Amino acid sequence: MKKLFTLALLLPLAAYAQSDSAKYVGFIKYYTNVLVQTPNDASAYYKRGNARFNLNDYRGSIEDFDRALSIDPKLEEAWLDRGRAKYALNDNQGAVADYTQAINYKSNSAAAWYNRGLAKRQLDDFKGAVADYTQSLAINPRDEDAYNDRGISKKHLSDYAGAIVDYTQSIAINPGNWKPYYNRAYAKLDTKDPQGALIDFNKAKELHPNYSDVYYGLGDAKRHLADYQGAINDYTKAIQLDPKSLDAYNNRGLAKYKLKDYKGEIEDDNTILAMDPSYSLAWYNKGLANEQLENYSDAVDEFNQYLKLAPKDIDGYFERGNAKSNLDDYKGAIDDYDVVLAKDPKYVDAWYNRGLAKKHSEDYQGAIVDYTQTITLDPKYSDAYNSRGLARYALNDKAGACADFKKAIELGNQYAPENQKKFCN
Repeated sequence: MKKLFTLALLLPLAAYAQSDSAKYVGFIKYYTNVLVQTPNDASAYYKRGNARFNLNDYRGSIEDFDRALSIDPKLEEAWLDRGRAKYALNDNQGAVADYTQAINYKSNSAAAWYNRGLAKRQLDDFKGAVADYTQSLAINPRDEDAYNDRGISKKHLSDYAGAIVDYTQSIAINPGNWKPYYNRAYAKLDTKDPQGALIDFNKAKELHPNYSDVYYGLGDAKRHLADYQGAINDYTKAIQLDPKSLDAYNNRGLAKYKLKDYKGEIEDDNTILAMDPSYSLAWYNKGLANEQLENYSDAVDEFNQYLKLAPKDIDGYFERGNAKSNLDDYKGAIDDYDVVLAKDPKYVDAWYNRGLAKKHSEDYQGAIVDYTQTITLDPKYSDAYNSRGLARYALNDKAGACADFKKAIELGNQYAPENQKKFCN
């Protein structure tokens, strides 16, 4: 059965030994001579096309499959293999069409159903892919790859439990294949089972110890378990195996941030940006780290860069507003919080922080409005009660201020007792 094989969550790649290359070159020479003698030999075109495919000459193979099919349109394997060649060239629509023709001529071809599932997945037709993998498994229920790939499509549909079932079935068929362990680990992370994910990533590492993404996954699992130093160690190993893994630098930076190693976070962000200045998260994370280091001007610059790349992300405006507020640019901060709240009126912290900026601008009434909205959205937001109390006191509403301080104390606010003592006695 001819199938395309997928590495976990990645496009399939074919690799052949040097001896195989010589063999396929010989095939091409032989069938070229055959076609000189019998130019209407569909089988010869097909076999030469297959050899070209195996040498990664996909366009040449398609030309031969075209000729074969023009002579014999019922040559099911030519439809199948032309689909494989089109898939390799990212012509997924063309691949689906060819696999469909192969199925029309041979409906019990598990390979045609399976490969069409792969192409549909690349077209983001995950439901269609699941249906095709299911049909393939009805024909060949021992196909570990079909279970693994159906699991991938189910994961894209947020059916994490179904994905885990499929990965588990793939493992049952072949316990020595690292790919379903790796994929099941990420599905477990999606179901908030980082400990289970860690077990699966470790098994994948045992079976495939030199694969960068396995260490990256281990880092993710440990980061979810708050083992930040362990995560850093695994991301570092991933980077050693793949020095261009920008995501590994990014997530290592996140783990360093959790350990309050803000300079280390910035070092990783700078490494990313030296390789790819369009990697938006590095600008955002660098801005966060500089905020923690009180480098607010640098943080504003970095959030500016981030928002050029991700202009619809309201978190970027929120954080830039925070940095501006720390630079006493309250008007600029309010402008940024306005953008956030126009797009998401339930962004609680934006209401609260805009209230703080208005208070610093001596717009106490405006601050009270924002603190009140904060409390409406989150009645247990103790800082909002405390801050509204201060704003009310500034407007000579002592009774309202003291009622707010009392409520803040009930909610455990650490600043409210001092304010009550100072303003209400």
